[in-house]
Amino acid sequence: MKTNLTTLLQAAILALAVSCNTQTTIKEDTAGQSSKSTSNLEYLKSIKKIDVHMHIKSEQQYLIDFMDDWNFKFCTVCTIGSRFKSLQSQIDTAKMLYNKNPRHYAWITTFDVSKRDEPGWEEAVIAELKDDFDNGAVGVKIWKSVGMEFKKPNGNHLQLDDPIFTPIFEFMALKGKTLMLHMGEPIHAWMPTYTTEDGFGRNYWAKHPEYSFWDKPELPSYSDILAARDHVIKRHPDLKIVGAHLGSMEFDVDEIITRLERYPNFAVELGGRTRYFMWQARGKVQDFFLRYQDRIMYGIDRGSSAVMTYEEKVETRKEMDYRTNLFFRYYATSDEIPWGNIISHDTPQPKATYTVKGLNLPKGVLDKFFYKNAVHWFPGIDKDFR
Repeated sequence: MKTNLTTLLQAAILALAVSCNTQTTIKEDTAGQSSKSTSNLEYLKSIKKIDVHMHIKSEQQYLIDFMDDWNFKFCTVCTIGSRFKSLQSQIDTAKMLYNKNPRHYAWITTFDVSKRDEPGWEEAVIAELKDDFDNGAVGVKIWKSVGMEFKKPNGNHLQLDDPIFTPIFEFMALKGKTLMLHMGEPIHAWMPTYTTEDGFGRNYWAKHPEYSFWDKPELPSYSDILAARDHVIKRHPDLKIVGAHLGSMEFDVDEIITRLERYPNFAVELGGRTRYFMWQARGKVQDFFLRYQDRIMYGIDRGSSAVMTYEEKVETRKEMDYRTNLFFRYYATSDEIPWGNIISHDTPQPKATYTVKGLNLPKGVLDKFFYKNAVHWFPGIDKDFR
C-alpha cells in the first residue's frame, strides 16, 4: 500500500512543530545542574567509547591520534549499492585495519546483491561471509539499494523480505553475527526537494535525485520499505538486527519506540542523525534514552579518503574535534549549544541561528550509549580495547 501523502505531510508538520520546543535561548540551568553537567561531560570523555558507524578507506595516523585522544574505537562498515564498484577494496582495507590494529578498528562486512540471479549465489555469499567472520567481522550490512534500486525480473523492486535472503539470515543467526540495515531513507525522500533559484540543491535528495521518490507513485513507498524490514525482524527472532541511522525513523522517536516494543531483537544506532533529536521535544528525547537505554548506539557515519594532503588531514581532524565536543555537550550536559539550520561539514553555516539545550543524560546511560550497547549488539567489537 502506498503511503498517503497527507500522512507524510502531517508527520513533517509535526516534526517542525516539535522543533520549536528545542530552539530556545532561555537559560534554565541552576548552579547544581551546571556542576552535574560538567561532571557528566568529564565522565564521558574519560570512558571507553565505540563508534559503530564509520567508513575508513585507508590507514591514517590522524585517526589513530583522534581515537587515542578521545578514547574511541571505530567500527568501519563496508557497504555496497548498485553504483559501488569497490566492494573487495573495502573488505580488504577493513581486514587490514582490523588485523594490524584491533585496538582501534573493528569491522562490518557486506555482500554483492547484484549477482543474486547467478547460480549458486546464496552458497557463494555464505562462504564469503564465513571467511569474513573468521577474519573478525562482527556483522553484515545491507544497504538501501535493496528496496530502492534493485529490481526483480517482474519489474518490482527487490525488498528485504524476499526469500533469497533467508538462508543468509539463518546462517548469520547461527554464527551469532549481527545484521546492520540501512533500509530506505528519511521520510523527507518522499517529499519535495529543495533547490535554490540558482539551481543549488539544499538537501541530499536534490543532489541525489535517484533517491528522491517524491511524486513517483510507481516506486515503493516509505511504508513499503520499512514494512519489508519489519517482516524480517519478526521472522528471525534469533538474529540481532540494528537499524542504521535510527532505522530511517529519525523524524520521530515514537516510531522507533513502536519497533523496539514489538521486536526485542531490534536496536538502532545513531548514524549521524543527532540533529533529528535536536528537532524534537527535549523531554520526549530524554525519556526515549532513559526508557530504551539498552537499545541505542553511537555512530557518526563519517568517512576518510584514501588519499589526503597534509592540510586536508589537519582540517579533518579539527572538524572531528569540533563535532565530537559539540555532540558530547549535547548528550552529557544541559548547556545551551549554538546550532544552525544549515549544516556544512558539521559546522553551523553561515552562523548559529539558535541554541539547543543538551539532554544531560545520566552517566550510566552515557556508558551504554557510547560503549556497552555496542559490545552487546556486536559481540567481539571490543577486542583488544583496554
